[in-house]
Amino acid sequence: MEYYTVVADSYENAVKKAKDLYGDDIRIHSRRDYTTHGGIFSRRQPRCEIMCYSPAGKAVSRDAKARDSDIREFEKEARTPDPSTLTAKQRLDTEVYREKDEKATTILDMNHITDPLRSKLLEAFPSSEDPGVVLSGMLLRSLDIDYGRQVHPRHFVVFIGPTGSGKTTTLAKVAHVYRKQGRNVAVITLDTYRVGAYEQMKAFGDALSIPVLKASAEDELLSAAEGFSDMDIVFIDTMGTSPKDKELLLHLTSLLSILGSERTDLIMTIPATMKEEDMREQYSLYSRLGKPSLAITKLDESETVGNVLSFAYGAGLPIIFLTDGQRVPEDIDKASSKAIIDHLKGMGLEMRNSESQLSK
Repeated sequence: MEYYTVVADSYENAVKKAKDLYGDDIRIHSRRDYTTHGGIFSRRQPRCEIMCYSPAGKAVSRDAKARDSDIREFEKEARTPDPSTLTAKQRLDTEVYREKDEKATTILDMNHITDPLRSKLLEAFPSSEDPGVVLSGMLLRSLDIDYGRQVHPRHFVVFIGPTGSGKTTTLAKVAHVYRKQGRNVAVITLDTYRVGAYEQMKAFGDALSIPVLKASAEDELLSAAEGFSDMDIVFIDTMGTSPKDKELLLHLTSLLSILGSERTDLIMTIPATMKEEDMREQYSLYSRLGKPSLAITKLDESETVGNVLSFAYGAGLPIIFLTDGQRVPEDIDKASSKAIIDHLKGMGLEMRNSESQLSK
């Protein structure tokens, strides 16, 4: 019995090619999936190699030329180049690109950047440029920074997010940012569940000269909103929720429905210390309210923001603010290219400063 080897970019295509070459009665003996190493300038590609045979005996190729071409393709991809056959420049190029590819992977690993963002960023390699520079540029082009809502927030800006995500302090910081710009701002807190929540928000308001009201029912929220109708921006602080707080989330949904989605922005606070899986679970709870912008909090407690960027890219959510401490109102930045790169390892200013220190 004679065996034949066929290679394609997937198992399905390999089987199809085998049947085209050797007939429909061909049988699969074994399968091997692998990724090509690529040439000097080519990228790695997925491949599936199958070994097949014909139970009737020796198969007759329907296209001998195609078979020969397929065998040559397999031999080319499976063969490890003999370094002695490469020129000095080819050997140098191969080593340089392999080193850059490995460095890019290392940078993504230490920033906890996962798919699908990771795969998109690796599309740039092999590359002749520095991996940190390539990755930072591609990363910023891949992310959505909500410059529009930074400049033109709607009348109501509602802060949502899990318990302990820094919602109240972030709201106070953001309210102060707009007050410094000359906007008339006010705060309504719906968090009447957490002990001391209103008192904390009221203390921030008094310190920043921002009026604060509380509401626990729809009529109270409507009355407070009408009382602040002359304000440019009214910030709404909400109760924190968890996956088990379904009744609380329904109550929040009911309260916010009276504000009108066309007049309301949503900002979801996400701690940089949170696991990406938990971020997705939290967003699934709030997604019924609308599509929020993200305020990334607690950056001072995390070495990198890569996990949140991976979540934001996968969920298609824009980033609007970054906070990196408990001080109100100081520890906040509007999201920007520089602010994001400054919180990543091996990229941007952090990368150049590290290289400068190593060179001394």
